[in-house]
Amino acid sequence: MSRENTPIETRENLFTLLAAKFIPFWPLFVALFFLGLIGAKLYLSFTTPLYQSDAAMIVNDEKKGVDESQLMESINVFESKKIVENEIEVLMSKSIISDIVSELGLYAQIYESNFFSDRMVYSEAPVKILLQNPENENTYKDAEPVDFTYDSEKNEIIIDDENYALDTWIDNPAGGSNIKFVKNEEAPVSDQSDFYYLFKNPSAAAQQILGNLYVGAANKSSTVVKISYLDANPDRGNDIVNQLIKSYKKAAIADQNSLASNTLEFVETRMEQVGEQLQDVEKELQKYRSSEGVIDLSEQGSLYLQNVGDYDRRIADINLQLSVLDKVESYVVSKNKNTGIVPSTLGISDPILTQLLQRLYDAEIEYEQLRKTTAENNPILVAIRNRIEKIRPGILENVRNQKSSLRASRGNLTDSSGKYNNALDSLPEQERKYVEINRRKKSVSDLYDYLVQKREETALSYAPTAGNVRVIQEAEATPNPVKPKKLFAYAIGLFLTLGAGVAWVGGKELFNSKVLFRSELESRTNLPVLGELAFVDKPQDELLITRHKDVFIADQFRQVLSYLGVYDYKDPVQTIMVTSSIPGEGKSYVSANLALSIALTGKKTALVDMDLRKEGVSGIFNLENKPGISNMLTSELSPESIKHKEEGDLYIFPSGKKSLNSSELLTNKKLVQFFTDLKQEFDAIIIDSPPSGMVSDATLLAGFSDKIIMTVRHDHTPKFVANHLDENVNKKRFKNCSVVFNGVRARGIIKENYGYGYGYGYDFLEESINGNQKIINLSKLTSIQAAFKNFIQSIPFLKKK
Repeated sequence: MSRENTPIETRENLFTLLAAKFIPFWPLFVALFFLGLIGAKLYLSFTTPLYQSDAAMIVNDEKKGVDESQLMESINVFESKKIVENEIEVLMSKSIISDIVSELGLYAQIYESNFFSDRMVYSEAPVKILLQNPENENTYKDAEPVDFTYDSEKNEIIIDDENYALDTWIDNPAGGSNIKFVKNEEAPVSDQSDFYYLFKNPSAAAQQILGNLYVGAANKSSTVVKISYLDANPDRGNDIVNQLIKSYKKAAIADQNSLASNTLEFVETRMEQVGEQLQDVEKELQKYRSSEGVIDLSEQGSLYLQNVGDYDRRIADINLQLSVLDKVESYVVSKNKNTGIVPSTLGISDPILTQLLQRLYDAEIEYEQLRKTTAENNPILVAIRNRIEKIRPGILENVRNQKSSLRASRGNLTDSSGKYNNALDSLPEQERKYVEINRRKKSVSDLYDYLVQKREETALSYAPTAGNVRVIQEAEATPNPVKPKKLFAYAIGLFLTLGAGVAWVGGKELFNSKVLFRSELESRTNLPVLGELAFVDKPQDELLITRHKDVFIADQFRQVLSYLGVYDYKDPVQTIMVTSSIPGEGKSYVSANLALSIALTGKKTALVDMDLRKEGVSGIFNLENKPGISNMLTSELSPESIKHKEEGDLYIFPSGKKSLNSSELLTNKKLVQFFTDLKQEFDAIIIDSPPSGMVSDATLLAGFSDKIIMTVRHDHTPKFVANHLDENVNKKRFKNCSVVFNGVRARGIIKENYGYGYGYGYDFLEESINGNQKIINLSKLTSIQAAFKNFIQSIPFLKKK
């Protein structure tokens, strides 16, 4: 499809809206663009470049899986596990940073005197300056630069014509702590000899270091700590980072040794106390054993229990023997009357008693056998009976003797068993006391052994160790400065200037209380907007389209008339009233040029100035002093007498003499007849009415009109007036009312064309490049394209050659 046949996009997207808003001000943005570049260049020129020194170390964090070997733990028991986050705070603590300032002598800054500007030197300085007492506040109070010269041949410092040797403490010329100059062995050979130094408070120097220092974990699960420092001198940055690690290690070892020393002192003191307690409890145990006869309670208890058992068994045996003897005695005694079986002597160890009982038993058996066959007085039977009587006393005496002996033995055994029973009863109490004393002894003994072990471990902790960190990367500065970043500086410069331009353009229009855009007008009223009329910067006598060469303006008026239907062949609009809400909106200018545009087409046109209070079109045509409508309504003047012919078929009816009672005049019946005659005589009638918001004249004239035009002037009509435009039109009972946006000024810095963001032409880019004659079609124009057209035409290589 060809470009000419491509349909025009009617919907404006965000890009085109922004383009229409800001492209007219492109010279401003170009100027700001170069201003931003110049500002960024100046910033980079006057800003000291900073180098970044980086280092990394591993912290032993038990929560993140980094642990030492058991051997190292056994040697260094006072090295506690670290938490990375806590160690980061320690690394950035005031004590560590102050130690860096003190060790590197950063409180003394040496500058090299140059013709254009002075430069702070560090590794290039031939000497280093040390303070004997850096804490002396008088050194930094009202400190001023002190010029000195270094004599490399004599290795002397010259201050105010005074020579000072190196490595010697001298009085500070500015007061305060004594100072000493030390030769910098690493300084390169240089012809420069003029320097000056300035003392800086160590607290301020520490704060400056903290401001340029970053310490953080590599990631959440890592124990690697990253250290970065920004400094204008890369050598000094490396020294500060390396010294930071050294100071951190030194502080950790000092803290560890301090803890070990205090612990060792405490352990030795405690050992003395526990040793005394151990001696006391051992003496108490010894005394208890001596007094209670306690050697080994467990063995003694077993022995006592065994003896008591033996005694009980022996007593039981004795009781058994006594029982047997009692039966034997009862048997012997009872044999005087009865006979029976001889009781057993089981358990009786006496053989004589057994023999006597056997003899007695045998004699009794013999006696019983003979008694059955022999008479009682038989000598044999008597002899046997006598023999039995002799045996019984012997048995009884033997039994009684044995019983007496056994009872004595039983009594002794009972006494001995009672003693052992008493000993067993008291044994638990003895054992309780013994265990209590022994427990106290063991407790004190164990504590003493533990203290001995800890004393040895504490002594071992003084062994030199690598500390709780391991450096995996020494400080190394970047080869090129990291700040300021050129690209970022230029981007910021351009962004700030661009933002300033956008803020200026946007703010200027945002805080304007007047109507500036057609879109604003359309959003505040439901009345149709017929078109926009460009602002004409001409004197009043050149405002007519026939008196200046802006054919472009004439096309705008023809477009408005076309929309109104004046050029319709079947039923053209005849009477049009032009009014406004407030004065100064250009209703007379619009009326005059609309009438002139119609007249130039060959139609007989009447332009009636009905603003009887203030001349409108009468002033444009220089008819303000001529008799007019007011004279006709108040006298016998005829319409022909006040009619003035102008260019083409245009006839002007001026307002005439000013009148303060114009509303009363407009109710005159002559006015009705006047407009009736005009409609019969003229093809088109344009009525210039007073402002509708001021007086009621426009309301009275609306009845004579077919269509009404409300003029709204760019950058003149207040927004609140446009907000109530519909309401006012409804109250005035205006019918067929439309709006014309008048006096639209060009936007932007270079105003080559008309229109406040409302351009004219569709294929303007192709026309500009190819140089073809532009044919403007007002019915197909968009405001966005015209704004972009202004920009394209302002580009030199796109202009027609």
